[in-house]
Amino acid sequence: MHRSNVKEAIELLMNSMNQGIIFVDSEGKIQLCNRKAKETTGIIINAKTGHDAGQICEGDIVVIADNKLGDDDGLMGREELTLLNINDAGIHRGDMLVAVGVYKNKKIEPQYKYIREHSLNVPMKLDVNYWGFHIQAIIDTGKKETLISVNDMVHRLRYSNSVGNVVIIDGITGNIKFFQAKGYSVRQEDLGYLLRGATYQAKSVEDTDVDVTGQRFWDLFQQSPLTEKLQLVLEGTEEKVYNQLYEINKRPFNCSIVKWTDEDEAGADGAFLLLSDASHLERLLSERDQIIQRIEEQNTIGGIQNLDYPEDAFSGFAGKSNKAREVKYMAWKAAKSRFNVIITGESGTGKSKLAREIHSIGMPGAPFVEVNCNAIAPTLFESELFGYVGGAFTGAKNEGKTGFFEAANGGTIFLDEIGEIPLDIQVKLLHVLQNKTIYRVGSSKPIKVDVRVIAATNRNLEEEVSLGRFRQDLFYRINVFPIEIPSLRERKADLYLLINQILEKVCDTYGLEQKQFSGEALQKLISYNWPGNVRELENAIERAITLCESNIIYSEHLQIGKGNIPVTMKEMLAKEEARILEMALIKYNGDKQAAMEELDMSRTVFYDKLKKYNIKY
Repeated sequence: MHRSNVKEAIELLMNSMNQGIIFVDSEGKIQLCNRKAKETTGIIINAKTGHDAGQICEGDIVVIADNKLGDDDGLMGREELTLLNINDAGIHRGDMLVAVGVYKNKKIEPQYKYIREHSLNVPMKLDVNYWGFHIQAIIDTGKKETLISVNDMVHRLRYSNSVGNVVIIDGITGNIKFFQAKGYSVRQEDLGYLLRGATYQAKSVEDTDVDVTGQRFWDLFQQSPLTEKLQLVLEGTEEKVYNQLYEINKRPFNCSIVKWTDEDEAGADGAFLLLSDASHLERLLSERDQIIQRIEEQNTIGGIQNLDYPEDAFSGFAGKSNKAREVKYMAWKAAKSRFNVIITGESGTGKSKLAREIHSIGMPGAPFVEVNCNAIAPTLFESELFGYVGGAFTGAKNEGKTGFFEAANGGTIFLDEIGEIPLDIQVKLLHVLQNKTIYRVGSSKPIKVDVRVIAATNRNLEEEVSLGRFRQDLFYRINVFPIEIPSLRERKADLYLLINQILEKVCDTYGLEQKQFSGEALQKLISYNWPGNVRELENAIERAITLCESNIIYSEHLQIGKGNIPVTMKEMLAKEEARILEMALIKYNGDKQAAMEELDMSRTVFYDKLKKYNIKY
């Protein structure tokens, strides 16, 4: 088949597709643009009524509904408004404006309203009888819609961020000679341009087409992050962009960009831009915003007064609910003292994060040593906490080892899951807290330590004391300043703040473009009970980000309440590590020494892993 025939066949196929496709060559010129792309971007218009091509004339009546003056309206300003005899120094860029006036006629007074507050609870409306016409101009910020009606002939125009809607009535015939439609920036029919004398194209109810072949992409579409991405792909700096949300002339589109190289024909290289109208996302994101508003309203109801602590303190512990503020207040008081602190709460509530923040506020620059008591084998507690001298026991290093308490000297030791410490070690820990002195294993030489203790547990230590599993005297010693972190289901008003903080942190950590949740996805996150608390929330969001290839996360990406399925790379690696340990023990019939040698692990690390994964042989 001849190359020209192939091109015609490709164009025919492209025009039958329900997705917009544009091919831009290496020089930035459009070589192919299917009908769907033209319709969604406004290059061609499917109008219910039409009008001829033309230009605004003296004496024409102009009706305006502009939700953000000077933004997406051809640089509208007070100078352009004087052409309608609107001379008001109070009008500024960014104002909402509804107006009607006669073009270049200083004898006829205009009618208009403007306001600087955009968060209106009711639509902004101009409803007048003007020179024999019943005219309405309405801006509805809730629906994100503008409406202009002339004698009940209604012209609506929705927007994502801003819009300059306009209808022009012929001053001689009284007919509508122009009405605004989507894609007006592509056609260079912005309100400001028209008032400054630009011509406008005809609109027809018939099936028409507009040829854009050979036009520069940047001339049709305003400079934006999308045009910058396209340039990077054309230059070869980036290979592709997949399913990302971008604005084209202030309207949202789902876009993909794919580099194309034609080895058979020189100069035919370029990139395909695939796009689809994403205005439905406005509804989803609007639902999300309504959810956020309800959450923020809950945060302000029944607020606690006189909790005096800096607003920027404890940034790693997100929350503005009453319960979160109580925790922050207590933590602030703890940070400003040297009392021993115990933090209680269910697993995953953020006890270790809060401990770190208490330390960083109260003792910045001093050592902070975190000890996971749940990961230490019972026989190793003493040597791990207090250290040992060379030759203290079989397998001990010749040079000895510094213990956790000695390493934390002058700072803070955080004993996470303190309830796991055996009773015989609890006695020695109590001695350290009382006398500020430790003894390394194998030595009788006392070592003075100045250490502030922060402990944490998900157990009820008072109950543990009554059952004889935790020493009462030690409990009293560490329970000087208790702080209880409520579960996530008890402070659901904080969920949005946590979600936003985690989302931003994960995207930054992995170098990804910032993503956002649809309203349905956000509702799913907020409705779930979160038995695993903040840790489970972090895992769910991290997995959703991994699964989501666009920058909008939908409910389908959220796999919550799925039992024990690993949800992060860290958990998947941990599961595999546990499997390898078990296989080694099975291979050597439970001989731990042989398994250690097989896996090239030290005794300490090996037993830490067995306890961590609850492996018993």
